[in-house]
Amino acid sequence: MFAAERAVVIGLDAPIVKSILKYSREGKLPNITRLIENGVWAENCLVPHPTITPPNWTTIVTGAWPGTHGITCFHIHKPGWPLNYCPQAFSSLDCEAEYIWEAAERVGKRTILLNYPSTWPPRGKNLIQVGGAGLHINDWRMDREGNLLPSFYVRCTVADEQLISTEEYPLADVVKLREAEGWRGLPEGKYLEAEVKLGHRNTYDKVQPVHGFILVHGSESEGYSKVSLALEKDANRILFTIGRGEWSPRQTITFKTDRGEKKCVFKAKLIELSPDGEKLRLYFSPFCQLDGWSYPPEIAKELENIPGLPGRIVEATHLLGWIDSETWFELMREENTWLGEAAAYLLKKYDWTLFFMHAHAPDHFYHAALNRIDPQVCKDENLVKEYSRIEEEMYISLDEMIGKILDAVDEKTLVFIVSDHGAVPSEGRFDEDYRERSRFVTTILSEAGLLKFKIDEKTGEKIVDWSKTKAFPQRSCYIYVNLKGRDPNGIVDPEDYDEVRDEIINALYNYTDPKTGKKPIVFALKKEDARILGLYGDRIGDVIYGIRAEAPGEHGRQLTTGEYGVGSMKGLLIMAGPNIKKGYVLKRTVWLTDIVPTICYLLGLPIPRNAEGAIIYQALEDPDYLKNRLEELERNYERLKAAYEVQKSLTHNYE
Repeated sequence: MFAAERAVVIGLDAPIVKSILKYSREGKLPNITRLIENGVWAENCLVPHPTITPPNWTTIVTGAWPGTHGITCFHIHKPGWPLNYCPQAFSSLDCEAEYIWEAAERVGKRTILLNYPSTWPPRGKNLIQVGGAGLHINDWRMDREGNLLPSFYVRCTVADEQLISTEEYPLADVVKLREAEGWRGLPEGKYLEAEVKLGHRNTYDKVQPVHGFILVHGSESEGYSKVSLALEKDANRILFTIGRGEWSPRQTITFKTDRGEKKCVFKAKLIELSPDGEKLRLYFSPFCQLDGWSYPPEIAKELENIPGLPGRIVEATHLLGWIDSETWFELMREENTWLGEAAAYLLKKYDWTLFFMHAHAPDHFYHAALNRIDPQVCKDENLVKEYSRIEEEMYISLDEMIGKILDAVDEKTLVFIVSDHGAVPSEGRFDEDYRERSRFVTTILSEAGLLKFKIDEKTGEKIVDWSKTKAFPQRSCYIYVNLKGRDPNGIVDPEDYDEVRDEIINALYNYTDPKTGKKPIVFALKKEDARILGLYGDRIGDVIYGIRAEAPGEHGRQLTTGEYGVGSMKGLLIMAGPNIKKGYVLKRTVWLTDIVPTICYLLGLPIPRNAEGAIIYQALEDPDYLKNRLEELERNYERLKAAYEVQKSLTHNYE
């Protein structure tokens, strides 16, 4: 048996383990299936609470529980901050634990990071890093000064996706087509035009939008059927021409910003064009900047010609009605292609010991579509069929991405496929009052008299009345006591702290969902008792709660063992490579904290200083691998020492 020399960790965000197994059995995921058949499938991989992105990806690369590394939810809250101030938790500077690549760097080993969340700015010198300030390349959850953005705000380099439309769609750019005039070199024919402004949505920098022109081509026989884009009215300078349902080739365009010129790539698709020219929908992907997101900075230059799009592909535009489900999948495939090709390029070109990457497609898909593929929730068979097909295609695309990575490594490489959490559908998701039901903790505290509201005299909006509020729900699973001396608007005396927490917990347990008759709260713990969940320290609430799987929301507050309908909250963990068992289903409970110690054990790397997980011995062909190797080295040392002593004792003299 030869020793492992490198480790690849491929992260998928929010995949459903049951779905992967299903498509694998059907022969649709050959690369994942190859890893399962030649490695270990961990049947009971559990993830920390809350079941959400930044803390759990941080746990994977530190081996530490959220209470130790300090990233305790999608958002972060620190002592002394107002209770309603919780920026997004995407800065590596907020991680209080040592990353595995920092430990590896102590012994001269290099790590490659690709789109790994909550790891920007880079921490390390012997490091190649691409992205990490958000969920995608060119996705920033912080401003240019490094200040984390509130709520779920995002800024894009250079700009977010756009829809040019003749009809009103939310956030779309509405245009009115008119007869084309003033074009140079345009053949005789029937044309409409509209002026457009590209590159103005969700910009990270101050961007000067690019002005261009849409040219709609028509004929007497077919009516209007094609669209072109040009930056000036010159038929010889047209960037692309596409018909209904067609994508443009990948385009390169340069924007002027307050930090200089920025080269970007994008694609466009003609979603709709009526023959009479009355209806037009032309979609533009994100305008993906080709630099500014790598360390060292010159790495980005090497990736300029990688196929696909290094963009922020999310569910929002599909939900807004801009694009159909098929177009949405095609965008996911563009991003997955780029990630796979970029990974293969970096793995082949550079010397490295550790590689970590993350792909976010499953999470976006399930937030928008999980309740449409579960027959328990969605009674529309056509919707179930449509979105089940997209789910299948999404996993096939991810499997192809994984295949490119596997082709770039050798037999001395450990391969791990992991996830931060799963996803579950919500019972009654299509109820009209679903949005209110998803805020049931606010309702509970309000009805218990612990949370009070008032009307803002200036805006007329309903706001928290801090002068009368004793408890405030925060982030995915926390409730804070509005405590004097700690919180800026605190009203609860410290001597009443425990009494108020008991009131909160009693109110949570007493609540019954009026629609389902079920009690959604599975557990409610005082913060000192939440240590059993790996939650502790000053970045968690005074009460921590968890909900049953079918309660509102796809993940976050749900119990890590939650199962409902087609969904599961369990984590994904597949291991293959040197000293890993072949075709073995591991029954023991495995935690995300166990991944780093196992990698370090098999590669002989230093353990990160704050790691708390265990080595997954049951997955190893030879659990005593290092002990046996050390004994072999000791035996060889004794042989060498004995031979040396013999040589030293020779008395021949040839003088």
